[in-house]
Amino acid sequence: MPRLRHPPESDFEVKPSSVMGAGQGLFVRRAFVEDELLGPYTGELITYIDLAAGRFSGSDYLLGITETYLIAGEGPQANYTRYINHSLTPNALLVVSARWKRAHFVATRTIEPGEEVFFDYGEEYWRNADFVPS
Repeated sequence: MPRLRHPPESDFEVKPSSVMGAGQGLFVRRAFVEDELLGPYTGELITYIDLAAGRFSGSDYLLGITETYLIAGEGPQANYTRYINHSLTPNALLVVSARWKRAHFVATRTIEPGEEVFFDYGEEYWRNADFVPS
C-alpha cells in the first residue's frame, strides 16, 4: 500500500463556518479532486476508560475508531481537520483504520477554492447532541 501524502496545512483556511452556530469551519485554498486526500484527523489517542475517568469529558472533537480507542482532536496534537463541520450533503468522507488507530479525510467530489469542507457525522454523533442537524 503506498504511503499517503498529506497536503500542506497552507492548502486550507480556518474561518467562520457557513453553517449558522457552527463556529469555525475548514475551507480549501485550492481545488481538491475526488478521492484526493484532505488530511489526517489527529489528536491524542485515548481509551473509553480514559474518557469515563474524565479525560476530554464534554469534548466535541472525539472520534471513536475502535471499541477501545478514540482520537481526541483537540490540544497540541490536533490539526486543521478538527474544523470540518457536518452536512447531510458532504463533500468529504472520513476513512478509519482500526488496525492502525488512525483516520483521514478524502474528497468525495471536486471541492473548489473557497469552498467549505463537510462530512456526515452520522446518526450516532447526534444521539447526545443538543440539536438535530438540517
